[in-house]
Order: sequence, then structure tokens, then C-alpha cells
Amino acid sequence: MRGGMDAFQSHLTELEPDETYYVRAYATNADMTIYGGQREFSTRGYYPLTITIEGHGEVDQQIIQPKTTEYVYGTIVQLRAVAAPGWVFSKWSGDTTSTEETIVIEVEGKKELKAIFITTPKVSTTSISNITVNSARSGGNVTDDGGATVTNRGVCWSTSQNPTKSNSCTSDGTGTGSFTSNLNNLNPDTRYYVRAYAESSAGIAYGNQRSFITLSGRDNTTTVVDVTNPATGRTWMDRNLGASRAATSMTDSQAYGDLYQWGRAADGHQKRNSPTTSKLSNSDQPGHGNFIIGSNDWRSPRNDNLWQGVNGINNPCPLGYRIPTEAEWNEERQSWSSGNASGAFNSPLKLPVAGYRGASSGSLFSVGSSGLYWSGTVVGSSSRLLLLRSSNAGMYSDYRALGFSIRCLKN
Repeated sequence: MRGGMDAFQSHLTELEPDETYYVRAYATNADMTIYGGQREFSTRGYYPLTITIEGHGEVDQQIIQPKTTEYVYGTIVQLRAVAAPGWVFSKWSGDTTSTEETIVIEVEGKKELKAIFITTPKVSTTSISNITVNSARSGGNVTDDGGATVTNRGVCWSTSQNPTKSNSCTSDGTGTGSFTSNLNNLNPDTRYYVRAYAESSAGIAYGNQRSFITLSGRDNTTTVVDVTNPATGRTWMDRNLGASRAATSMTDSQAYGDLYQWGRAADGHQKRNSPTTSKLSNSDQPGHGNFIIGSNDWRSPRNDNLWQGVNGINNPCPLGYRIPTEAEWNEERQSWSSGNASGAFNSPLKLPVAGYRGASSGSLFSVGSSGLYWSGTVVGSSSRLLLLRSSNAGMYSDYRALGFSIRCLKN
């Protein structure tokens, strides 16, 4: 240090990091030493950069502009989040927030960051239940969200294996937990494959695959016993669809059976106490077993091609049987001993007067007094039926939304 009266600079070395020091300038002559005013300063320390991981992945650290060889104040560090297989990077949290995989930070003190990795949810597929001719029930259970909110969940189905979101799917809420899914508008007698799915920002996960076969749309519960009319040579079932036995009298309630809306399959609507709905169907299979009321036809637009032949759409008769035509009913009537309900019962078919179900409310009418039997013949927007009364029997046209009896003819 040189002498004299002048400004000077001093370099302090071998100081400890992150320490507070007190400094005074001094001057010495032959007589004394004089000190200047005291000043205070702190050295800059080495600051920890703490990185934690949530999920599965790692973080690369690289000093891209060091001011010393260690992480001292002002060091600039590049961090890159690297997801493990099956995981994706979501975001940085802590002292720095970002959704970019690679970030650059400056170490200006103690810093703590978390690299958050997420994966697709874990979901399983519920077993199939409530199978009908055109509907079924399944669902799923989301047991783990994978670190991200489940924004959509449901089931997907297809006639091909491993269905995805590009196929038919339900949407049944968000989040984890179990859920129920209703599969509608299915085709009869068809095998379907089903998988639950859960969707988040990490992607779409699918559960285990299940399969089922829809009911055929035929009545497979009514016992099939043949009876042949020797006058016509035609073979019929000896009882109405849904009946537990052949009629022992015209008013044998166990022989009444079910009441079908014209053109519908055996989907449950035909039961005399089935629930009602006023919502018309826009397809051949409504997707439920409700009796559709409030209109002349249960289907809009109507379809005249239902119940046409043994392989006809929605044929409810057992395999090898079909709905008779108007001409076949007329031929049958010609063989009766009388042209009324008594003649119908005394014929080989023993037709009871089972009544009908109304189209406006679904209520039962004329039970025990009239019998009404559908044919497959259509006329305009109506269909033809055989009407049995105590006074007469004949063919008439009526609304397709009405519920009438069915007697199946062997093909």
C-alpha cells in the first residue's frame, strides 16, 4: 500500500462465503494510526438448488453461464425435465413455475423446484348386466388419476375388439371412483366388445375388455308346442307369445300372453305392466323396454319393413316362426265353425280374448271380451289385425302404437 494523501483501493481475499464482515480504512504516520468510519458487507454464499420429483422422470441440470465453478449467487442453470416411459411432463412448481420442459433459472438464493410428471389414469371395466335386445349396462372404476384431473370417463363399445373413443362411447362424469354406463341403440343378437376409458391431460387410458351378446329380439321364453290346422295344413304355436299355456277357455288369463306394438321386438315393452314413455323412437330398436304412448306410431319416421317374414327385422317369434300375413289369417278364419270369438277358440288355435293396450295411455282395454291379433301386413301408416268379438271376427286396420296379441306361424 503506497503512502501519501490520495484515494486508494483494497482487495479483500480469503473471505468465508455467506459471512458478514466489518471494514474500516486506516492511515498511519510517525505519530499515530487513524481509522475511518466503519462499513459492513456480506459475502455471497453458495446456495442450494433443490429439485424434487413428483411422478416418474428425472431432471438434467446444466450450468450454462457460471460466474464461478460452483452454484454461487448469479449462477445461471438450465433444467430439463425428462419423463420416464409411460409418463409425461406436466409442469414446474415451487420458486419457479412453468409448463415448459426446459427452463433457465438464475440462482439468487436458496431455491426449491418440483418437476411434476403425470401418467394416464388407471381404470377398470365393470361387468355387463341388464342385457336386452338393444341395450346393456356396464361402467368402470377409476382407481388412480395418474397425477392429473380426470376430465372425462365412460365406456366405449364396438363389434370389433378393443374399442376406442373413435367408436360409440358414453360420457359419465369426471374424477376418480366408480361410474355406471348405459349402452343403447344396439342391434339384436350381436356380440359387442366394451372397454371403460378415463381421460386426462396425460392422455386416454382404457380398462380391461369385456364382451356380451344382445338378446335376439325373439321371445325365447314361451314354450313352443306346435298345433296344425288340418283344414289349412298350416302349423302354428298352440299359445300366444308370452302365455304360460294354451287356452282352456276364451277367458283363460294364463293364456292371454303379451301385447306387442306393431313392428317391435321382444324387448320388454310387450309385458302388460311395462312402464310407458311418450318419447318416440327414431330407430327400429328404441333402446329400452317401455311402451311408447301418445302417438299413432311408436316410431318416427315409420318403417313399413318390420316383421316381414321369418328373418324380418324385429321378428319376435321363436326361431323358425313368424308373424302371419292378413291372407293367412283370412284362410284360417275360413275354417272356423263360426265367424266370431267362439269360432276362434273352438279352432285348433284356441285363440283367447286377451284384450289390448291403448296408445294414448298404455292402459288395458277389452280384456276378456275381445281378442286382437297382429298380422305383418301394412296399409298406409297402419297395420292389419284380426279382431275377435262375440258377434263377429274380421280383419281391420289400426295404429301401430297399440298393443295387440301375437300368434306365431311356423315358416
